[in-house]
Amino acid sequence: MLMNLKEILQLAEEKKMAIGSFNVYNVESVQAVMAAARNTQSPAIVSFGESYDKHMPLEAMASMFSYYAAHCELPLVLHLDHSKKLETIFRALKAGFTSIMYDGSALPLAENIEQSRYVADIAHGMGASVEGELGYMNPEDGTPAATGEQGSFTSVADARQYSRTSGADALAIAIGNAHGIYKGEPKLDFGQLDSINKAVDIPLVLHGSSGIPDELLRKAIELGIRKININTEVSTTGIKASREFLGANTDANTRFEAMTKAAEKQMTAVVEQYMDLFKRG
Repeated sequence: MLMNLKEILQLAEEKKMAIGSFNVYNVESVQAVMAAARNTQSPAIVSFGESYDKHMPLEAMASMFSYYAAHCELPLVLHLDHSKKLETIFRALKAGFTSIMYDGSALPLAENIEQSRYVADIAHGMGASVEGELGYMNPEDGTPAATGEQGSFTSVADARQYSRTSGADALAIAIGNAHGIYKGEPKLDFGQLDSINKAVDIPLVLHGSSGIPDELLRKAIELGIRKININTEVSTTGIKASREFLGANTDANTRFEAMTKAAEKQMTAVVEQYMDLFKRG
């Protein structure tokens, strides 16, 4: 059952839980998320990054995912992740994406708000939702995690102004979380999260959550995080499973689909663990 981000996060707020947003790249990763959703009876956000478009056209992903959504009664969202190009956003909306993350975090606040409002006006007119971002985490290129210095965190004043004037339906914040692989033990500023949550009236999003200990994720949910992004842990699991399969199956007649199915099975298990965690909070 396909819905937009605002609708699915309203369900999360009612149940005081978080919805997992899992990045997908191909049919195996989509099927891993769908299998985990069915097995745990959990809602899911299927997230396709703007940068993946060069490997698989976003229109192809939208067309493929529409089949799975039509055959599933669970709440689902098709989300365009970290989009900065208006051209890509327009294509995604036309293709049937129900959620757009407009990433204007590198822009001055006023420009970020203006651009977010422009995207939100268009998306809302097409029944889709918009997620914005404030604060610095680290580049979206697999660079190791940032040091988490306080000066890079999302400020309460900026979050308040953005939530009231941007038209966005959700806000991704930086409180010590980071994309990619963490160099050390992640440290989240829960005082900052609590202050931001009290200052805004839209759901909060935590990016870079692969590698954050379960107890910290539970605390983040308790303090208002309603969408949690997972990418690295699922993708590295798929890669590891593929390598192990190839190492154990050196016969020339080994079938490619057997390898991808082995990777899909392991990815499903990881997604299930996160879905169970997010429901318990």
